Amino acid sequence: MIHWKNRTHRGRSILNVKMRATTARKKRQRVLTLWSAWLLGLSIFGGMTWFGVAKTLDRFFYSNPAYNLSELTLELDGIMTGEDLVEITGIQPGDNVFNIDLAAAGEKLRVIPIVQDACIERFLPDRVKITLVSRRAVAWVARSHSTDTPYDPFAMLLSDDSGFLMKPLIVRQEHHQLPVIHGLEESQIESGRHVENVDFSAALLLLRHIRLQSLPLLSINWIDISKGYCLDARTTNGSIVKFSPMNFTPQLEKLDRLLEHCRDTGRKMDSVNLMVMRNTPVLFAMAPLPPELKPLTTPAKSKPKSRN
Repeated sequence: MIHWKNRTHRGRSILNVKMRATTARKKRQRVLTLWSAWLLGLSIFGGMTWFGVAKTLDRFFYSNPAYNLSELTLELDGIMTGEDLVEITGIQPGDNVFNIDLAAAGEKLRVIPIVQDACIERFLPDRVKITLVSRRAVAWVARSHSTDTPYDPFAMLLSDDSGFLMKPLIVRQEHHQLPVIHGLEESQIESGRHVENVDFSAALLLLRHIRLQSLPLLSINWIDISKGYCLDARTTNGSIVKFSPMNFTPQLEKLDRLLEHCRDTGRKMDSVNLMVMRNTPVLFAMAPLPPELKPLTTPAKSKPKSRN
């Protein structure tokens, strides 16, 4: 009898375990179904909301003609024309101001070497302002080492005070007044790069000293850095000046005194070697000889007639 009682108890235990497992499985399925239905409903609601918002934005903003660009304010600092800007950025009147990618347009402008900074602002409902700041050019850089090469701004690059080279989109009037630096290696002349060259840096430093010391009588036409141990410069008056590549202040002070002497005396200086601080060798142009005086001709005296 005990044996049968044990079998009956074991059967009931197995049946209870199966019922609990079935109940747990159904509960999990019910929870999973509820979560799936909730997520599906949330997705449908989110999609409908997004679609509604998108349609609303498109209707009231992106496709609204009230927000079409009608005023494009340009402050280009002489870098480019308005047509150039439209071609580079793609921004033009009639575009919806919300469809204009200001960040992308600004990046396209900043990669231009002569552009130091670019700012694009949107003013609702229909205005965009673009402001460019140009790098300040201080000299031209010639590809030719010969100082006799004819002046051609389209064959040269501009350099700012730090030695950054740039190709101008527009050659402005003030660019024609800049000196030309000769003697830089062809491999170093590339728009959009800084030049790492000691002699080139010395030439830029010389030009900086000339600007800071405000020498009204001195105007540099070109600088030749090819020799390495000195800087040869030619003034607009045709004088050849040899500079030491360091300690420019006393050299420029002495040159200024020489130029004042030439101005006061009317003499013309052919060349000067400022590397020699004492007893500086200066060569002056020979003054033109005065026109030869024609000899005065006196009428021949008539011989007295003899009396017979």
